Formats: sequence, structure tokens, C-alpha cells
Amino acid sequence: MNELELRDIHLPDAGLWWPPAPGWWVAAALLLVLVLLTPWLLRRLRYKPVKRLSLGELETIRNGFRSGQGKHEVIRDTAALLRRTLIAYRGREGFAASTGNTWTVQLQEMVAGEKFSQAQLQLLGHNRYQPDSDCDIDELLQACERWMRALPRSVAHVSG
Repeated sequence: MNELELRDIHLPDAGLWWPPAPGWWVAAALLLVLVLLTPWLLRRLRYKPVKRLSLGELETIRNGFRSGQGKHEVIRDTAALLRRTLIAYRGREGFAASTGNTWTVQLQEMVAGEKFSQAQLQLLGHNRYQPDSDCDIDELLQACERWMRALPRSVAHVSG
């Protein structure tokens, strides 16, 4: 019989490992973005900015007033919210125990410009304990909203 002379099987050359295929570049870029954004995402999901929370709670107080809550309760809740917001921004030291005029001065110094009238500051400072006050609650809540919106962007966050 005639035997044909066949050549042996040749395996292809080993592929070069460099440069990687485009898919590997895309995967590396996505991994890098994920690694860089993870701390920011975790902080964003874990902490809520005080300013946003305060404005939300102020809206709850406003809705309570519209649904028939008394002026005294609205003033009390508003003063407590402003105090908590101030403490969240500045810390407890020197702010938690302040009362009266000292506290209202701290409120005014927190943001630039006059956000509260003198009557509103009196109401928040001393007169909030009066059983029946003659004030416009809508104006007070608007002044509080202006004050909160004027707060500086800061690292003040609340765990939630």
C-alpha cells in the first residue's frame, strides 16, 4: 500500500497575554469605578444630611398645624427642631444647655442675614412657654424654613 507522508498536527502559537482583549479593559475600568465609588455610596446610603431631615420634619410640623394642631404645640415642636438642628451642626458643647437670648443669638449667628424677626426670636426663646401666644405661625414656619435652607453645607449627618 501506498502510504502518504502526512505532517504532524501543529498547535497554534500560544496567544500573547498582553495586550488584553477590550473586554478586560472594560471590566478593569468598571472595577476601578466601583472601588472608588464604594465609600461614597456607603456614606450616602448610611447617613442622611441634617438639612434635608430638618426640612422634612418642618414640613411634618406644618402639616400638623394645617390639620388642627394648636399653636403652643407647633411652637414647642419648632423650637425643639431648631435646637436639634443647631446641635447637629455645632455639637452639644456650648449649645445644648443654652436658653433664652443666648440660644436665639446662636440661631441668628448660625446663618448670614436676619432670618427671624425679633418677635419670632422672643417667641422661640422665652414666650414659647406662654399658654396662648399671639403670633402668625405660618410666618414663623416660613422663617424657620429660610433659616434651614440658609444653613451651610457641612459634614453634619445623622445616622439613620
